Amino acid sequence: MKKFILIFLVTLLMSPIAISADTSTPDQVEDAIELPRNDKTDRTMPEKNHLTEINSDTDSRVYKIELGMNPTEKLTIVSQKTYDIVITDSNGNTIIQRNEIGEEGSRQVEFPTDNYGDYYLFITPSDDGRTQYPYSLRVIVGEPIYLYYGNEYQINLLNSSLTPTNTTSRIQYFDLSDIDSIPEGSILTGFTVGGTEVNRSSLSLYSIKRSLRPNSSLNWIDATYPLYSPSDLDVAPKSDQILVKQGWAFRHSADFYPGETATYTLTPNITLDYKIEMK
Repeated sequence: MKKFILIFLVTLLMSPIAISADTSTPDQVEDAIELPRNDKTDRTMPEKNHLTEINSDTDSRVYKIELGMNPTEKLTIVSQKTYDIVITDSNGNTIIQRNEIGEEGSRQVEFPTDNYGDYYLFITPSDDGRTQYPYSLRVIVGEPIYLYYGNEYQINLLNSSLTPTNTTSRIQYFDLSDIDSIPEGSILTGFTVGGTEVNRSSLSLYSIKRSLRPNSSLNWIDATYPLYSPSDLDVAPKSDQILVKQGWAFRHSADFYPGETATYTLTPNITLDYKIEMK
């Protein structure tokens, strides 16, 4: 997992670099870099970010960003060095102050944005002993960056059957709330329903549905023939994101060809894919 995360970080740091030579302090905000809020929630690289190069211990950055549409926002720093940060509102009041942000496990800072207006981010290299300048620095505010690689969980369920007179299976339930191997806050990006089948030739293939429903929703998510894997879950807006660690229900259904009398049986194997925030 750490190998994949390292590859991802290298990708983040290899984009074209925009170099800024000025050094700012909390008293000098007139030259602050305008930073738009990131609203991307899928796996694509956020377009609304700033990539720069830090050349010395005193090479700081000041950013200005308009916020207040949400109660809180998240700052994500991607670099191979750590930074001390101060975030203030437009009146100069300190909202939050943190040191040595940028290590794995401390790349993200959440801060309150109670009032609508401009917020200022002051970012200064930490005294962390790393002096192999220059260092690339990417700054994102708003939606976080998500990590995907190797994040999946498999569930095996009992077999259930369909007949020409009963074309929807019984519902099976499973609960992932207490699964330690799934990180807290994991967000569903997709699922695939495979398994062992008996008498599939009796079914009208394009009528087959294998469906999941999280406890947090009243709606079923259908996976249809031939892939049995919905393709649009990762691009769902933030309000529609589905947490993995909760209770789930499964069912399947299909139409039979006319004249068929056989019983169709499926022993489901479900693979859930999910993303986690870079923190």
